[in-house]
Amino acid sequence: MRETVTSEFNRTTVTLPAGASDAAAFAACVTARSQIVWGEHCSECDYPRCYASCSFYDPRPDLHCRRFVAGIEGAAPEPGASSGPDHLTRIRFRKWGKLEGRGPAALVPVAVARAREDADAAVSQTLASVPMPFAVRRNLTFRWNNRKSQVASAGPATGFVVEGWSLDGTTRQFTLTFLQDHPRRTVHQTPFTLTAEYGRVEVPVRAIAAEIDLAQPFLVQIEPVGEAEGIDIVLGLTDFVVAAEIQTGRPPVKVVVWDLDETLWHGTLAEDGITGVTPRPEAIAAVKALDARGILNSIASKNDETEALAALSAFGLVDYFLHPQVNWGPKSASVAKIAQALDLGLDSFVFLDDQPFERAEVVASHDKVRVLPETAVTDLLNQPGFDQPVTPESQKRRALYRAEAARHQVFEAAGGDYLAFLRSSDLTLEVADLDAASAERVFELSQRTNQLNFTGAKFTRQEVQQRLTATCLTHCLTLRCRDRFGDYGLIGFAELDLAQGRLVQFFMSCRVQRKRVEHAFFDLAGQMLGAAGQTNFAVDFKPTERNGASVRMLTELGFADSPTGWTRPLDQGFAEADIVRVSRS
Repeated sequence: MRETVTSEFNRTTVTLPAGASDAAAFAACVTARSQIVWGEHCSECDYPRCYASCSFYDPRPDLHCRRFVAGIEGAAPEPGASSGPDHLTRIRFRKWGKLEGRGPAALVPVAVARAREDADAAVSQTLASVPMPFAVRRNLTFRWNNRKSQVASAGPATGFVVEGWSLDGTTRQFTLTFLQDHPRRTVHQTPFTLTAEYGRVEVPVRAIAAEIDLAQPFLVQIEPVGEAEGIDIVLGLTDFVVAAEIQTGRPPVKVVVWDLDETLWHGTLAEDGITGVTPRPEAIAAVKALDARGILNSIASKNDETEALAALSAFGLVDYFLHPQVNWGPKSASVAKIAQALDLGLDSFVFLDDQPFERAEVVASHDKVRVLPETAVTDLLNQPGFDQPVTPESQKRRALYRAEAARHQVFEAAGGDYLAFLRSSDLTLEVADLDAASAERVFELSQRTNQLNFTGAKFTRQEVQQRLTATCLTHCLTLRCRDRFGDYGLIGFAELDLAQGRLVQFFMSCRVQRKRVEHAFFDLAGQMLGAAGQTNFAVDFKPTERNGASVRMLTELGFADSPTGWTRPLDQGFAEADIVRVSRS
């Protein structure tokens, strides 16, 4: 909700960008929201003395400085546009402009919030258009703004959301900042980016509450990074929300990257030495719990590598961390190296650091990485994305990645003949019917798998249980794999409809991608379809933002895309299927 300005009420029409329909899907998850009253402020403000000395002072009708070109403008989509965010606001920044609001902020049902915003727009327009003495208009405007700012309680918010896009098509960096002077001056800051496409940043309230007492007065600010002049953006929802699941658009967490000094341990290694630093009990407990859930741990620290690894070894922790990066370079570069070594997407990474500068530096380079302060460690396992089951596969995931590193070393030593290396690896694929013992792992795998997920399916536990009673013509199959280096565990799931000649569902871990495991399984599935009288092999496929690798796999397996889906004739064999030994149970 924008601050009402004496004698001004601006409206503009905007074109909705790509991805704006995603706002409707998110809005369906929101049951309540706050109504922070946003006003235009100056990052260099020295009110009111600056009015007499600042060359950028441009008075509004109420004589306050105009920080935005046309104030906070109400905006609406062009007529006939598809659905998008509610109650849009357009901001065209001047040199030192920023948005600022105050909390605590009461939460109200979404329907009530929309009705209040409609009423506010009507009152604001009336105050701006009805002839009246300036002093009367200013007094009424003040009273109306004061009424909008009154709150009842902070409410049980799940997160804070900012959604919007850059109207001029230029990628823009911003910071979302919470400031508080009670009981001490504390700050929570989250960097975010707006592009030409609709975007949304979702900050869990737990992360904010770790540094800000949301029941006490605080400021919340949205401010451009660097020069603000000329920035032209549109904002939708910018409030606390109660949502069914905050961070709904992000994949589960797969990697946590830890800073060391004042994050994993108390003290500064370079100054205090190994004997002068003390592991934080809550951090050590978190590392071990993450490891049990199959969430990998790594390190990005500015320290001497030899001394840091010696300290981790002395504390009995060194084996928990994969590909630790201890150097004096930017931490964003260290995070990138870890992602490359693990072959995992940065959107599944969380970075923990006690320094706001380091957190901001990582996000500036990798805006998909979730960053958290060291204070979030206490409640880390309850953060969105960490709720993952403990299964036999998850408990040995770290060992699986170490085995993968050993495979890579052997492959390098073999001179680069990949097929020869695969044949020497003694790969075995075990295909079995889905049973109760494997149901929890199939649920976990469906939640974690994105690239090699043909339909983007994210099964619930109930949906997995329903598949335990598949008919005799519908086979729900699990895929397990091992080689001479170790056991990959349960790495895939397939739902094969023999009556229709279709692979209805298929997802597989990227750990075995391009090891010809897919060739071996599809060869077996083809045999099953042929025995059922089918002559064609059809595959259900739904494109998502992240399953482009599935298209490449289907193409390499000889499938062709058509209006009816991906198909191939069964009279053609699958090349190199013999590299992997298959057992069916």
